[in-house]
Amino acid sequence: ASRRAACVRVCVYMLLAAAIPLGLSLSPPATSASALSTRDACLLFGALAEPLVHLDPEVGACCHSACSDCEWRLPDGGYRFDVLKATKPKWVPCYLRRDFGDERGCHEPRWASALFPGGGEVTRAQFGEALAGLGFEMPMGPRGSVGADGGMPESAADALWAWLAGDGDALTPEGARTRLQAMAEDPQAEGAVGEGPDHLVWKEFAKALGAKPFEMIV
Repeated sequence: ASRRAACVRVCVYMLLAAAIPLGLSLSPPATSASALSTRDACLLFGALAEPLVHLDPEVGACCHSACSDCEWRLPDGGYRFDVLKATKPKWVPCYLRRDFGDERGCHEPRWASALFPGGGEVTRAQFGEALAGLGFEMPMGPRGSVGADGGMPESAADALWAWLAGDGDALTPEGARTRLQAMAEDPQAEGAVGEGPDHLVWKEFAKALGAKPFEMIV
């Protein structure tokens, strides 16, 4: 037994001696300090999300009852939809504007109109001010409940800006849309009209910002 223990110690010393010249770290990886809390991610999602998304304008009248003989049913069992609606904010739309040109109307996401009121680029300061003015409604997805009495934390605004703009000094609406689409579970998806992912749900949004989507918010 003592011989085996001695052999183990020798092997460990040899591994250490080999690792040090290579610059390998033997300590556990550090936890990312930039990860966003679930609560702050919820505040952001609740500010950006909506109970409405416009999808495929080619889809005609549909009762949205998942009928087995629906003409808009897909081969895999799913459905094509024109408009999706929910009772609470559920999706962050990943488009700047969709006009169906009929009674279903035109939809411009709240984030697009509020964060980019003139349609052009904004600075970090302008972005933060507009984000704080969006307000908050508890969305579908997060577990627990959040009150927004304290407003939008600066750390949350910083995290969203870092994802959307990186180290940039300004952000365009098109750049924001592209980076929101990058949060999607399948960023390469064509979406309803071939422009990429149409919307985000809570899980995708939270995970992209380093938050834990299934953590209870207390």
